[in-house]
Parts: sequence; structure tokens; C-alpha cells
Amino acid sequence: MSAPDDQALEWLVRLNDDRADDRLRAEFARWHEVPEHAAAWDEAQAFWTRLAPVTAEMRRQRQVSRRAAMVAVGGAALLAPLAFWLTRPGRFADYRTLAGETRRLQLDDGSRVDLAAGSALSVDLGPRARHLSLHRGEAFFQVAPDPARPFVVSAGGADFTALGTAFNLRLVADRVSLTVTEHRVLARRDREETTVEEGQMLDLGQNGRGPRPRPQPVDPGIATAWRHDRLVFAAAPLGEVMDVLGRNAGWTVMLSRAAAGIPVTAMFSLSRLEEAPETIARTLPVRLSRLPGGVLVIRAR
Repeated sequence: MSAPDDQALEWLVRLNDDRADDRLRAEFARWHEVPEHAAAWDEAQAFWTRLAPVTAEMRRQRQVSRRAAMVAVGGAALLAPLAFWLTRPGRFADYRTLAGETRRLQLDDGSRVDLAAGSALSVDLGPRARHLSLHRGEAFFQVAPDPARPFVVSAGGADFTALGTAFNLRLVADRVSLTVTEHRVLARRDREETTVEEGQMLDLGQNGRGPRPRPQPVDPGIATAWRHDRLVFAAAPLGEVMDVLGRNAGWTVMLSRAAAGIPVTAMFSLSRLEEAPETIARTLPVRLSRLPGGVLVIRAR
């Protein structure tokens, strides 16, 4: 039998169907009598209730994107977990991108930044240090040398100091991953420092919990494929995959905990992202439902 949170999402889909009748509601009432089920339902229902401002923002972003003639794929809105929408990280960032939009920044110091879809970045180029903050999303940095002014990017509670260099940062909730494509980067979080070499990646996980992470060898082309209109994942958790896909396609996702951890190895074309959810549902042990307002519900089978 599936986990209670999967069952709760299943009921959310069924009860929002136009065909829902009194018999179905009576069946739901019997399921809801189990305390564990009731707790899972309260959590799912709270999420659903608070989606109203999210879908309203999605509609507004679509209108803004069309007026600006920005390139969008499968709609033009941001996807993120509920907490993202409620707290709006990066709301007052110096640079932001909408869903489906990428942007290249040429900084005053000569450095370049490619900002992925649905991302937000702040930049402070001071006389003694260059400090940037990635509030959400993903970015690729090509750093101009300036030994007198360290180049530091903060993301997910960690600081990344360039020792060269070119590197990619991806921030999903409070989980941040670094891939170095040239030279080295010094990663620092919770007083721990790790030097990541060219051709390595470092996944800091969430809030620094668990054993100290170690750099792992990686094909840099996987992490930076988004710069070439592709999204490539190698054994990435489905929760992270849906965050990245949604930032580009404009979906809001309700994802059960059991489904979120399923590993995904796949490649998607940015020009055909609308097909991605059904492809995932066919190839992974998950079920997919589409609800009004551009909401995707994914739960484990």
C-alpha cells in the first residue's frame, strides 16, 4: 500500500475531478477516519489552499512574459516548492529571470554570468571584494582575474570562492550543488572548507546534515547542458528534476515524499518540455495528474 502522503495526493486529485460524487466522498470520509491519513490530508490540503496566490502569480508572469516577447517553453511561470512562493527569495534581487528565460550578464569587473530560467542573483562589486548571492535557481560563472578582490558567491548557506575559474551552481530549496569546469573553487559552509577541482562536483545536501560531503568526479557537460538548450540528469532525485524542469516550463508541482527521492537519469530538450511529465510517468514508478492552474501532482505508485 502506498504511503499516506501519496494517498492524500491521490484523494486530492479525485476530489477535484468534476466526476466526484457522494459515493466517492463517503469513501474518502472512511479513509480520513484513520489518524495518520487525516494528518497527511491536512498537509496536502494546506498546500492546495495556499496555491491560490501561486497560480495567480503564474498567470501574471505569463502575461509579463508575452508582453516582453521572452522565449518561454510550455507556458511562462515559475515552478518552485510552496515555501519558495511564500517567502519569495530573491524578490528584490538585482537580476531575475522568468520561466523559460535565460540571461547573460556582463559584470563591470569583466566577469560573465549565465543565469538560468527562474533564477535570481544579487551582485555587489566592492573595492576589496566581489560578492554575489544566488537566491534561487542556477547560474554559470566565468570569473575575471582580480587577486585584490576575491570573487565569492553565496548560495544555500554556503560560500564559494573562485580560485580561477569557471563553475556552475544549482540551488534547489536549501540544497546547493557546485560543478567546476575550470581551475578550482573553495566551498565553505558551517566552518568546513572543501577545495573542488576542475571536473568535480560537490553536493552539499540540505542544511549541512549528514556526513561531510566529498567532491566527486563528474562530466561538466551534464551540469552545464542547460546553456545549450538541454537538461541532463544523472541519478538526480526526482524532486530536483521537477524543480529544474518547472523553472523552465512553468509548472507548479505537488510531489509526495516517496516520489521525490526516486533517482532519474534522463535528457530533455528545452523545445519539447511539455512532453517531459508524461515521459517521467511512463518510465518511473509514479503517477501523474494535471490539475487546473498548471498544477502537476506526482505520487509514487
